[in-house]
Amino acid sequence: MSRWHRTAGSSPLGGVERADLILLAIPLAFCAVYAAASLLARGYTLPVAGGSLAAGALVVDGLFLNPPDEA
Repeated sequence: MSRWHRTAGSSPLGGVERADLILLAIPLAFCAVYAAASLLARGYTLPVAGGSLAAGALVVDGLFLNPPDEA
């Protein structure tokens, strides 16, 4: 059996840790907030600031509030 073989009832995200999900969410949050704010505001200052705050909140959560476990 290979390591990619899943057993019945196993989650497809079983091997993904919280830190990996945060790393995925950082650019997604930036892009989502940037896109929404660019529709509402003229220029790029407000969308970039909003996206940076959203991504920064995830960084703070991933590093300080819920740091990854040491292996």
